Amino acid sequence: MCQRQMLWNRTTGKYFILTGFSLSSDVQVAVFAGFLLIYLIALFGNLIVIAVIRTTKKLHNPMYFFLCFLSFLDIVSVSVTVPRMLKDLWTQQKHISFHECITQVFVIFSLTASEALLLTVMSYDRYTAICHPLNYTTLMSRQLCINMICLSLMGGMLFSFVNTFLVSQLPFCGHNRIDNFLCEFPALLKLACSDTLINEIVIFILAGGAGSVVIGIILTSYIHIIRVILNIPSAEGKRKVFSTCSAHLMVVFLFFGTGAATHLTPPSSQEKPDKLASLFYTVFTPMLNPVIYSLRNEDVKQALGKAFHKQSRY
Repeated sequence: MCQRQMLWNRTTGKYFILTGFSLSSDVQVAVFAGFLLIYLIALFGNLIVIAVIRTTKKLHNPMYFFLCFLSFLDIVSVSVTVPRMLKDLWTQQKHISFHECITQVFVIFSLTASEALLLTVMSYDRYTAICHPLNYTTLMSRQLCINMICLSLMGGMLFSFVNTFLVSQLPFCGHNRIDNFLCEFPALLKLACSDTLINEIVIFILAGGAGSVVIGIILTSYIHIIRVILNIPSAEGKRKVFSTCSAHLMVVFLFFGTGAATHLTPPSSQEKPDKLASLFYTVFTPMLNPVIYSLRNEDVKQALGKAFHKQSRY
């Protein structure tokens, strides 16, 4: 402990520097305005989805209950990353303390893991609704839905705590510059001045193992769903059933594709952190989720249309 404290005092001053984006002053203003707009779209888009679902009786079922919680996670996720990034762009003071950095890592990874578990729960919900429609309300009771959401949250926090604790115990020395706009596991592991092989193995096994289970459940659910859809005689019937899953599938591909690019690549094999992947899963995904569900889900589109029509009359 004393040696680690000495290393911090001598070399890093107990803070990191988030290099973020190297931009000229003119471009910086445009980027600031762009990310501010993205943040507002993500914030109000998800708030609108929550408000519409809460006020539309037709949408009071497990599928939209989970969608409400997904929007809530997206609001928290984008609020953890974008305001800090906007502050750094505006002030050019890119220092972040060790404790702030570790806290950001814990929160972001908790939200990411919880969203992965929630998307898995949502795939099971679609499987139950399509493959067992007569027993849907019994199988997906309100108490079970609440329990699934609580387990998603607790599972995400526990998973993040293990990884965050391991990283926080590493000694950091040398330069303290993180080539990204936020603190992430790969970047912190690269700054450690001790062998991080054990940490990399543990993180990779936990993330890879949990990811394999999650993706396995989602794939199994959709294999059964596709079998049911193929047995529907009419093309219109197939389209209606598939439309209830298409938005979820798009969100799954977007979320897991960008998340895996960042967290399942061993840090020692990365020449530099992938800022684009980080942007996608922390900024663009929360913005796109409400857009995807609004455009690909007929019930949500109708509810939004009625809400805006009523508002325009007032």
